[in-house]
Amino acid sequence: MNPDAALLQKLSGLEEYLSSKIRGQSHVIPRVCSVLERGELGLQPPDKPLGSFLFLGPTGVGKTELTLECSRYLFGDGALHRFDMSEFQHLDSVKLFLGDETGMPGRLGKVLESHTRGILLFDEVEKAHRLIWDLFLQMLDAARITLADHRTYDLSGFYVVCTSNIGSHQLMRPTRLPFATLERAVLAELHRHFRPELIGRFDEKIVFKPLTPDTQREIALIVIGEEVERYRKMGIDVTSQI
Repeated sequence: MNPDAALLQKLSGLEEYLSSKIRGQSHVIPRVCSVLERGELGLQPPDKPLGSFLFLGPTGVGKTELTLECSRYLFGDGALHRFDMSEFQHLDSVKLFLGDETGMPGRLGKVLESHTRGILLFDEVEKAHRLIWDLFLQMLDAARITLADHRTYDLSGFYVVCTSNIGSHQLMRPTRLPFATLERAVLAELHRHFRPELIGRFDEKIVFKPLTPDTQREIALIVIGEEVERYRKMGIDVTSQI
């Protein structure tokens, strides 16, 4: 099997794999797969990241877990580089992320020094200082960034994923409105928070649905089953009764 055929075969199983791991977000997975397939097949412009996503929704609905599973399927373990942007809210913490003029690379620079491919995940991006938001314009527009240590890094081998809780209250309040209406409300709030030129640079802006009680139970059963299996491999016999 030639490399192209092997890649096509692998990509053909991507949607099924993600659907087996992520529950309650069936509207999300085809859109994510479309971007990932373009990136892996080399169809993305060479001066852009392989793909970029802005995932919106409440905590615990699968935004980070989906990113983890995408990374695991495409690259194996160790290719997801995660940053909690709530750590970089204040001006004095920006240099921890961007580095400084003395040559200290900062958290992002340290990752880019040692990796050229994978997924960069920026959780709760709305909490980052505005100076960092300007950095995302560089990342998404040219796939090259110059950090405070004056070094330029190439991001053309990475997918960029940002998550945000912006507009989550729109999704969590009791209502009979259709999801499409709530989705528009979340995106409208996003546009009030971020500059349009930043929002427009993401390949996909996707709103995740709140999980229904049935979906939460389904996820819980899966997690419990995985833990039971892990204990069995350790020689501990555990019976799950739910």
